[in-house]
Amino acid sequence: MSQSILPTIMSGNNRHIVLFGRTGSGKTSIFDQLVGEDRLEAEVKVGASNAKFNPIVGRCRLGHAGEVTVIDTAGLDDVDELGSEKAQRTRNIIRRADIALYVINIQEFDSDARAALQRADAWMRRNMVPYLQVFNRCDEAYAGDIAKLKLEFPDAIFISTHTPGSVSLLRTRLSQMVRTLAEKENPLVPEKLIQKGDYVLMLVPDSGLIHEYEIMMEMMRRGARCVIINEDDLEVTLQEVPRIDLVVAYARSFGKVRDIVPEDIPLTSYSLLYGLQGGVLEDFIEGAHAIGTLTKDSHVLIAVGDRKSEIYKEIGRIKIPRAMRRLIGEELQIDYSFGLDLPENLNEYDMVIHDTDARMSVRSVRAHVAICKEAGVPIANYGTILASLAGILDRCKQALLPEEQESEA
Repeated sequence: MSQSILPTIMSGNNRHIVLFGRTGSGKTSIFDQLVGEDRLEAEVKVGASNAKFNPIVGRCRLGHAGEVTVIDTAGLDDVDELGSEKAQRTRNIIRRADIALYVINIQEFDSDARAALQRADAWMRRNMVPYLQVFNRCDEAYAGDIAKLKLEFPDAIFISTHTPGSVSLLRTRLSQMVRTLAEKENPLVPEKLIQKGDYVLMLVPDSGLIHEYEIMMEMMRRGARCVIINEDDLEVTLQEVPRIDLVVAYARSFGKVRDIVPEDIPLTSYSLLYGLQGGVLEDFIEGAHAIGTLTKDSHVLIAVGDRKSEIYKEIGRIKIPRAMRRLIGEELQIDYSFGLDLPENLNEYDMVIHDTDARMSVRSVRAHVAICKEAGVPIANYGTILASLAGILDRCKQALLPEEQESEA
């Protein structure tokens, strides 16, 4: 299949469960049991010499938790453990996982395997990826050895793909973990942003709400009264509606909206709300402030999920580069990367501008932030960059992070 399919599969709101572990741990047999016949033709071809590194993708239904995407990765021995440069693809896939399964062959759990588990555990904790230790091939192990390991690893699960019903235990645990993730997620609309009876003005394109429909429905469930308008009708609507408690615009319109919406009306954008839901808005705001440190000799990367998207063509390719070069200098060098993986030479850049929207999973966004932090490079998204260029970043921050703004004062 083409290289574009894995990014498509690993985007959106579907949960992603990634299997990883040392070669011979039985990852693929577990993958086959979970997925059955619902395997996707999604092995990303990166060249014949790298074929063994290609992830394999399938779908699995976990009862009431719904359908999830399951991804089997290359054995860690093949990629020289997680610290190796060869493991970049595996690391990035795991970082984007909602849940990772570290599979261990219980028959080969010697000192080397134990050390590998400790390294993986430290890496997973550092990257804040929820994961489950799975001891496989337990039908071949002594009961006494299993009992000792259960005491040592009380949260792990012990299975065998050769034992009927054994993988059902794994399915049950995964279902519980998926439901727990949903309970812990930040709401799409923060609790204190609106109150029952508030009037919310939502600017939408001629084509309709698209992904922003979820935001509108959540606001209505909270008792807000949503007024949906085209950007061109903003000025007259502000005069006609007796009270406006919040305006949600597209970040690309900030330059125009800024001059129309009175200062006393909270203003934000859809992309900023997505950033807040993902828990990375403050990172993006901090990254956007780095604009002030750029010079005409700086090197900026715009990371784009889909090069065919209209948002990239309008914002990433034209609007942001034009505004930044006007502000900083025409010599400012701007590069592009496409797809979910960021380039390995991130430390060569002075800033990364991230094309995030509702089509990219929360875990994928968090992974990109973690990767940039690891490289020591500021990262912002379209929304925070456009707010900064329009001179209203602090205003937008006040709307979404009022408590922090007050504490700073």
